[in-house]
Amino acid sequence: MVFAVLPLFITSALGAPVFAVGLIEGVGDGSSAVVKLWSGWYSDRIGWRRQLAVGGYGATVFGLGLLVAVTSWPQVIIARALAWMGRGLRQPIRSAMLAGSVDKQDLGKAFGFHEALDTAGALIGPAAAFVLLSTGHDFRTIFWFAILPGFLCVILFALITRDPRRGRPEPVPLRVPLPANFWRLMGPVALFGLGNFATAFFTLRAAQIMQPELSRTAALAAAVGFYLAHNAVGAAVSFPAGWVADQVGKAPVLAVAYVTFAAACVVGLVGHGWLALGLMAVLVGAQNPVVSAVEGSLTSSLVEARRLGTAFGFLNGINGAADLASSVVAGALWTLVGPTASFGLGAALSATAALVLWLRQPKPV
Repeated sequence: MVFAVLPLFITSALGAPVFAVGLIEGVGDGSSAVVKLWSGWYSDRIGWRRQLAVGGYGATVFGLGLLVAVTSWPQVIIARALAWMGRGLRQPIRSAMLAGSVDKQDLGKAFGFHEALDTAGALIGPAAAFVLLSTGHDFRTIFWFAILPGFLCVILFALITRDPRRGRPEPVPLRVPLPANFWRLMGPVALFGLGNFATAFFTLRAAQIMQPELSRTAALAAAVGFYLAHNAVGAAVSFPAGWVADQVGKAPVLAVAYVTFAAACVVGLVGHGWLALGLMAVLVGAQNPVVSAVEGSLTSSLVEARRLGTAFGFLNGINGAADLASSVVAGALWTLVGPTASFGLGAALSATAALVLWLRQPKPV
C-alpha cells in the first residue's frame, strides 16, 4: 500500500524533485543490502533465526509508521532506510527457510507460489490506496491504514512459521568459498540489478504518459491504477513461471524475465496513453516477481542447505547494492536529462544481463 503512493507523496505532497525518489529508494536498498549480508551469514550459525526474522518484520512496520509524521523529503530517507533494514534482516532467513522446506525439484514452484502470495498482498494494498485517493483521502491516511496489516504480519510469522532445520546448525568456515556456479549467477544478477531501477520510476512515468489528456489528479489515480495492475499481473504469472522453471530450466526463464524488464523500459521510453500504460503494467508485472522467484530458486539449487542463509545474504546484498546504484543513477538522469535517459540505460543493462546469463548458464548441483 505504501509503495504504491510513496513516489507520488514525495514529489506531489512534499514537493521534492525526482532525484529525491531515486536517492530515497537507493539509500533504502543500500542499507538493506548491508544488513542482508550479515543476516544471511549469521542465520546459518544460530538456532533462533526465525525469531530474528520476526524482529525484521517489526522493524519494517516501525519504519513505515514513521512516514505518518514526516514533513520534508529528507525525513523519508530515515523512515525508508529503517523499514528496508528490517526487510534486509528477515529476507535471507525467510528465503533459506522456504528453500529448506521443499525438495530441490520443487524449488521453482515453491518460490513462485511465495511470490504469487506476496504479490497478491501487494495487489490488495494498492487497491485500497487507489480507493482512498479516489475518494479524497490524503497520503497520510493511507500510511495509517498500512500499519495494520504490518502488525498482523509480525504476529502471524511469529506464531505460524517453523524453522525446517533440526538441531544446532554446523557452520561452514568463511574460508570455504561458495560454489563457482553460484558466483557465475551473481555476475548477471549484479548487471541486471544495475539497470533494474525501482518500480517507483514506472509509477512516476505512468502519470506522465497519461497527461495532458487527463488532469493531474486523474493522472495520479491512473498511476496508482498502474501499480495495482502490474501487481495483478505478477500474482497471476508467478506460480506458472516457477513451474516452467522447474521443467525447462531456471536460467532460461530468468533470462526471459530480464528481457521483459528491458521491454518495459522501451515502452516507458516511447509510449503514451492508455495502451502504453496497460502494456507497461503487463511487462513490469510479468518480470518483477518472476525475477525474485527464479533468482531465489536457482540460488537454492546451487548451494548446500547449511549455507543457504549465507548464499541468500550475498544474493540479496548484491541485488540491494546494485539497486542503490540503479535508483540513484536513474533519479539523477531523470532530473538532469529526462526519463528517456533513465529508461534507455535500464533497457540496455537488463538486455545485456539476459545475454550473459543465457550464454553462461550456471548448472544446479
